[in-house]
Amino acid sequence: MYFFHFAVRRAHFKWYTANTASRIGIILTGILSVGVIAITYIQCRALIRQAFQENLANEVILTEEINPAEVRVKIKEMMLHAWRNYARVVWGTNEFRPISRRVHGGSDFGSYKLGATIIESLDTLYIMGLEKELKRSRDWIEKSFSLDRVDEPLPVIVLTSRLLCPMLTLYSLTGDLLYKDKAVHIADRILSAFDTPTGIPRRLVVPKKGSTLSRYLDDVSRTSEFGALYLEFFYLSEITGDSVYLDQVDGIRQRIEEATKVKGLYPNAFCTKYGTWENHNCSVNRYYDTLLKSWMQSGETDSQSEDLFEDALLAVAQNLVVINDEDVTYVTEMRDGFLSHRMKQSDCFAGALFALGAAATSMEHWEKYSEIGIGIADTCHDMFWESPTGLGPDTFAFTKKSQKEILPLQRNFYMLQPEVAESYFILWRLTHDEKYRLRGFELLLAIEKYCRTPNGYTGIMDVNNSSPEPDDVQRSFFLGATLKYLFLLFSDDDVIPLEKWVFNSAGHFLPVKGVNSLYRQYN
Repeated sequence: MYFFHFAVRRAHFKWYTANTASRIGIILTGILSVGVIAITYIQCRALIRQAFQENLANEVILTEEINPAEVRVKIKEMMLHAWRNYARVVWGTNEFRPISRRVHGGSDFGSYKLGATIIESLDTLYIMGLEKELKRSRDWIEKSFSLDRVDEPLPVIVLTSRLLCPMLTLYSLTGDLLYKDKAVHIADRILSAFDTPTGIPRRLVVPKKGSTLSRYLDDVSRTSEFGALYLEFFYLSEITGDSVYLDQVDGIRQRIEEATKVKGLYPNAFCTKYGTWENHNCSVNRYYDTLLKSWMQSGETDSQSEDLFEDALLAVAQNLVVINDEDVTYVTEMRDGFLSHRMKQSDCFAGALFALGAAATSMEHWEKYSEIGIGIADTCHDMFWESPTGLGPDTFAFTKKSQKEILPLQRNFYMLQPEVAESYFILWRLTHDEKYRLRGFELLLAIEKYCRTPNGYTGIMDVNNSSPEPDDVQRSFFLGATLKYLFLLFSDDDVIPLEKWVFNSAGHFLPVKGVNSLYRQYN
């Protein structure tokens, strides 16, 4: 039933957002599926007439011809260029400096050799069919990966979304018990972070057993981080039969729902000691995304997450989304009750959030949410397209005069982030509008021109400089998320289909219960 409902909603979404040329393709395809057309026609014939009239004037004709198979070959070559240079020079470490050819010491993963690039690359290597590299990675994980000696504080969200989740993904894909065992190992080292008066985990945890450092760590946690732990801990309880993991994240949801929200929004920081919001600053964050994905992951049985998501997305749309007189759509932050009219590149995931929320739930006014998602993705594309490099800054702002011009700020760096590619991928799967593949191809070319080095890929310091200075860091999420989203953007819909998989906050994917045969529930 979940699969059918999602397919029908996506058909609605695709038609509503389609231009005339796209609709012709949809109709021709539909001739081969008369039964499906009959069902969807009864449900949305009035919507079709209205959408056709509203979108005819906005018709987009693309003349560029892109061969998806050839683009996938290129993206696979990019992956191998990044992975093999890392493997040749700094194998087993976390992240790589490709210009100076040394270890990146400022990593989110600390100073211990946790193989972050190895682990984050696992599912990307798998879907690309790179078996030799995947086997070498597995061998290293079996022999060398451990958190037993790590006696420094590390972010809980990093350990969960970027190390634990890839293990869960590979266990789902392969059934290899090594990955399940390593996932349990990581999760068990995280659990001490939940030992707070409220049950909300501290932002940092010391993985080494018996460490006394955790008691001295900060009591303030970020909603975007602790709110995004649900998918991994839920699935870990499912595959182990041990409820301890699910109990922790269920407690998070219950506790923050008890705290008073700000205009229906979840503020950015929470005090784990006193159970109150640290401030009233609000922005769109991955907790909203996790509520949606929890609903999807459960096979539409977690009704609480659906209700919370619909209420929260309405609050974001009413309070944080701006659609100005120039029809520019963006999502911004509320600070002390006032909008900043600034947007971070990491907020570009909101394009996918609104669009997928419109397609996957039964919300009222879903058409408006889909328009917001498409509008945010358009703005993020413009942020890239209007720079001399074709790459976007970390943060951008809008003038108070017209709120159309994207202003340069001091944070003009680009770090190979995945959020823009994520929105292109999700919107392509939902609409099959060729502009998203074209935009992904533009992004690929810009990365190749300005970020590729003989020994890997690097971020750049200033996207507004056509001869930018490199930052000399190849971050693990470039291999684990950015290249994966680009590869999937040019892959067929049956490669990691949205009906059967949900993506976590770091671009790794987990199976949907009840519809995915690779959902490995304990029995």
